[in-house]
Amino acid sequence: MVVAVLLTILIAVTACGSPAEDSSLQESSSTSRSPANAVYVVPDRIRDATMVWSAEPGINLYSDEGTLTRAALESFAIGLMVGLDYTYLGFAASSKIPGGGRLLGGFDDDTEQGPFVGTIHGHIQRIIPTDTGFDVISCLLSVGLDELADGKYSPSRISNGEGAELRSRFFRTVAEASEAAAPSRTAKPESDERHWQAPTGNQFVGWEIDGFTDRDPSTAGSGRCVPWARSLYPDAPAVIPRDAYARDTPPPVQPAYPGWPDGSN
Repeated sequence: MVVAVLLTILIAVTACGSPAEDSSLQESSSTSRSPANAVYVVPDRIRDATMVWSAEPGINLYSDEGTLTRAALESFAIGLMVGLDYTYLGFAASSKIPGGGRLLGGFDDDTEQGPFVGTIHGHIQRIIPTDTGFDVISCLLSVGLDELADGKYSPSRISNGEGAELRSRFFRTVAEASEAAAPSRTAKPESDERHWQAPTGNQFVGWEIDGFTDRDPSTAGSGRCVPWARSLYPDAPAVIPRDAYARDTPPPVQPAYPGWPDGSN
C-alpha cells in the first residue's frame, strides 16, 4: 500500500489548481522522458530542489544498502512531485508501485506540477537484513520544499512538521547477464550546488522494491520521526495548509548530501 501519509507531506502529488552540458548526457527538458537504456537527466521542474540525507549512528549512506535506499526514496519523491516518467532509471521496472493514478494506487506518469524549489530531507533509521535482502525504516520531511505557481512560492499542497515514517522492502533478484548498473555520475552545476543531484545509471539492477508502507508496524503510532524532524524545523506547525503563505522569495536550498559524485573520480 503506497503511503497515504506522504500525500500530506511530499507536497507534490495532488493538483489543486540547467547544468553544464556533458557529452554523455541527454539534452535536459521539462518535458523530456528517459528511455530505459538512456542516461538519466534531472527534469527541469526539480532542478532547483535538493535532497539531503542523514542516518542513525552506524549506518553508512555510501554502503550498498544506503545507496539503494537513497536511490529508491529519491525516485519515490520525484514520482510524487513530477511523475513516474521522471524517476531514476530502472525504478519503475523494479518497484511494485504502479502508474495510472496517484491516490493509494500509485503515481501519475506526469503530475504536471512544479517547478519545485527547496530541500527535502531524508533520514535512515534502521537497515534490517532479511533472508532475501533487507528492509529499511526511514523518515521523509518536505517542510523546506515549495512550489512556484503564479509567481509565488507556496507549500505545494499540505505539509507537516513531524515527518513521515516509511518502511521499504528490498528483494534480491537475478539480473540478466546484459543488465549492468551504469556508473553513478552527475552533471556539474553551472554555478553552485543547488541543483538536484542524481545517479545517471540504473541503480536497481538485481533488486525489486516492494512498495513503501506508511510506517514500521511494530512501532505504529510511535512518532519516532518527530524528534528528527523537529531538530531540523523546530517551529514548523504540525500541519501546514497549502494557503499558509504565498511569498515572493524562494525557500533556502541546501546543497545535496551526499549526492551522487561523478563515478570517474
